[in-house]
Amino acid sequence: MAKKLKSQLIRLKCSECGRIGYTTAKGLAIKEKLALSKFCNSRACKKHTLHNEVKIK
Repeated sequence: MAKKLKSQLIRLKCSECGRIGYTTAKGLAIKEKLALSKFCNSRACKKHTLHNEVKIK
């Protein structure tokens, strides 16, 4: 039998250019949205920016 996941997959979207560049896992017990400073490699940014959580469809 398959085990139930203790985390869910989320995407991280750049707050400046809107590009989704990262996928990560977040625990189910955490209710607030995740926001991390990551490097955005799009042509518009090319710098560290804030990336916000977006659910995977």
